[in-house]
Amino acid sequence: MIFALVSALLLGQVLGQTVTPPNSKASSSRLWSTSSAATWNNSYLIGNGRLGGAVPGNIASELVYINEDSFWSGGFIYRVNQDALSYLPELQQLVRDGRVVEATNLADIAYTGTPLSARHYDTLATWEITMNHSSKATNGSYERYLDIDDATSGVFYDINGTAYSREYIASQPAGVVAVHIASNTTGAVSLQAHIRRAPDGSLNRSEDYSRRVGNDTMVMGGNDASYPGIQFSAGTRVVAKGGSVYAIGDTVVVDHADEAWLYLQSWTTYRKDDPEAAVLSDLAAIERTYPEIRAEHVTDYQSYAHRVDLSFGNSSAAQLEMTTSQRVAAANSTFDPGFTSLFFQFGRYLLIASSRNGTLAANLQGIWNSQMDPFWGSKYTTNINVEMNYWPALVTNLADLQGPLDDLIAATREKSKNVSAAMYGVENGGWVLHHNTDMWGDAAPQDNYIYSTWWASAAPWMVSHQMEKYRFTGDTTYLRNVYPNLKSAAQFFVGFLSDFEGYKVVNPTISPENAYYPPGDNTTAVAITLGATMDTELLWELFNSIKEANELLHLGDDAFVAQLEALEAKLPPYRENYFGGLQEWIHDYQEAIPGIDHLSPLWAAYPGNQITSYNMTLFNWARETLNHRLQHGSASGGWGTAWCTALSGRFFRPDWATHCITHLLGTQLQPDSLLNNGAPSEFQADANYGMPAGMMELLVQSHESISTAGSPSGYYSPPSYGGSSANSTLTAAFTGDVNKAPLIRLLPALPEAFATAGGGGYVIGLRARGGFEVGIIWDAKGGLVSANITSLIGGTAYVTLGDTPIGQSNGTAVKAAGTGSGVFLKLSTQAGQSYAVTKAYQGRLVLLRC
Repeated sequence: MIFALVSALLLGQVLGQTVTPPNSKASSSRLWSTSSAATWNNSYLIGNGRLGGAVPGNIASELVYINEDSFWSGGFIYRVNQDALSYLPELQQLVRDGRVVEATNLADIAYTGTPLSARHYDTLATWEITMNHSSKATNGSYERYLDIDDATSGVFYDINGTAYSREYIASQPAGVVAVHIASNTTGAVSLQAHIRRAPDGSLNRSEDYSRRVGNDTMVMGGNDASYPGIQFSAGTRVVAKGGSVYAIGDTVVVDHADEAWLYLQSWTTYRKDDPEAAVLSDLAAIERTYPEIRAEHVTDYQSYAHRVDLSFGNSSAAQLEMTTSQRVAAANSTFDPGFTSLFFQFGRYLLIASSRNGTLAANLQGIWNSQMDPFWGSKYTTNINVEMNYWPALVTNLADLQGPLDDLIAATREKSKNVSAAMYGVENGGWVLHHNTDMWGDAAPQDNYIYSTWWASAAPWMVSHQMEKYRFTGDTTYLRNVYPNLKSAAQFFVGFLSDFEGYKVVNPTISPENAYYPPGDNTTAVAITLGATMDTELLWELFNSIKEANELLHLGDDAFVAQLEALEAKLPPYRENYFGGLQEWIHDYQEAIPGIDHLSPLWAAYPGNQITSYNMTLFNWARETLNHRLQHGSASGGWGTAWCTALSGRFFRPDWATHCITHLLGTQLQPDSLLNNGAPSEFQADANYGMPAGMMELLVQSHESISTAGSPSGYYSPPSYGGSSANSTLTAAFTGDVNKAPLIRLLPALPEAFATAGGGGYVIGLRARGGFEVGIIWDAKGGLVSANITSLIGGTAYVTLGDTPIGQSNGTAVKAAGTGSGVFLKLSTQAGQSYAVTKAYQGRLVLLRC
């Protein structure tokens, strides 16, 4: 020992703390790389819901991009076109007359917002950590990682025998971002810390001050260069062991320390009247040690992350040796069980990191953005993207992270009442939302894009998440609280629906992001229309949700429900189109973009629940629509693959799901960070959030219900289409019914190839509607070994295995102790009790803990 110490002294080194290589390939929960990020979107993301950081892992000149969720490009602006209402009758008549090119030209100037766009999400600052050593690691020692088991990111490298490590966390309990820097050599940690506004290091754009505070802190701040603007401040404080810490100008310097800890805080005037004072107060108040802050951070994060455990089985030895980028490169050709499970948990990690109670909702890029003017504004796109962000919240056991979405709904409802009146003449308390909004809840039309702008049906989609949360949790207090949102959304359409050929229709509207050719013109693609199928689906769900909630809660809103039932009866019906699919528009137009990723007419199949195998005629039309899309190149981008995967599960097509999953994992991700490409934007977070939810539709479904009143229900009964439900014993129930029990489908669409590659697998902790928690084990052929269903609130559920339509008896029977057996097994449960389910002929149980 003495000899070793003397040897180190002779070499100019003194032993510091133990700093060892991360050996990330031995961890199933890590993204990792042997080089720093070449681009911003290959950085590793950390976040506490409000503060976000993108960590590239540079050796000598680290640049951590910092975001604060309320730093947008300005305050609320009222953008309703002052001539919209006066020109609305003319616009509607043009659409009714089929003069859609003229209607589009009028809408270009009479419907669009003034100005065109809502506020956009902004980048805040760059946290510079400049290490006083070489920028080259030696002996191939460099490694960086993101560990989604404990929400830490790290960097390790060795420079001529001196090893360094940096660990990054964004702590929600502490409310700060923190970095721990260490070396195995005493006195080897020397650095400079600084925060700047402009991400490219150019002029101090929108930066009004930058200065030191005492000897260990610097603070900077400014505004977003708009009026009325948002003021911001960001500061960093440095603590060190050994050596010295001092500040010069607006830079904090560390000389020859053994270890250093850097803390960052930021606030804006959205939450604090004096952001600078709040930043400095928070930094000065940090008294706990980094290990204490870290331990609290990990405990908090794991209280969410560890609710669900998923394994698609074992990866090969060669796959386990690969870096993340190598696994991405191989994923399109060979299924990688561990990597697929990692991607699932990574999506949940991002939601935990970007959406906490009291924060703003996760936007188009979550909370991470390096640009002052990001493509698409990194706003809330409400015709698919923000909704997809929250798809995993309920099924993957993160329901308590939906609060920010509820807050966004409340904000848009408040702002939109003036829009309803000023644009549409609806003054009954109804609220409207178009295809985009910002943090203020701006409800005016966004942009001037024919495939998106003329759409006023976002509110029904948004509030469907609130009805779904009730279905998963059974929380009637929550349902009572959000019922005014549902009612107000319906009130708008009570005032806005107009007549066309005996139907009540939305006019003008679009089928989001698709286009069609008018009759007799196969060259001019148009989008504006009336009575699109997606509108019918959304309004059916909204109207019947209000009917159901009114009866469940005994609200006495019967007159309003009767009004909605009368309107519902006049909505356009579902019809078959020219290629055997579900007709997308009011007439059977030829579509102009047959491979479009936006699957608008299939909303009622997913995320809705109206289209199921209970009505095979309607089900087959919808399924053929997805097949047609895929044959023409749909699911080519990130979020399209997520929606496709979910629908593939609902349509019992594991082959389609396999295509969508492997395409996303193998071709649509940034190779190091696993972020969805989303070009031309830096990335789009929606696919990262949405694919985990889509994957779970292959393992467990609970959107169907079985009537406990013994009669079928729903807006369109099966005979309406000339089809047969072939259900002789049980009948389906739908939204609007209160006498029903959820149907839990086990393994409805698990690809056998996935099970074979992994040698079987399991999932623990998923949530099902009706207040149930579900765990499943499957074998190497994708067959059920056992399932465990825990009742959280009591009540009845039915359980079935595979894809047997409700009521048929030709499926595989399942059993549970004390409940009998059957293709559709009825469980009359008690809260807190668990029920082991197996195939009826299977004798040996493998129990799961849920």
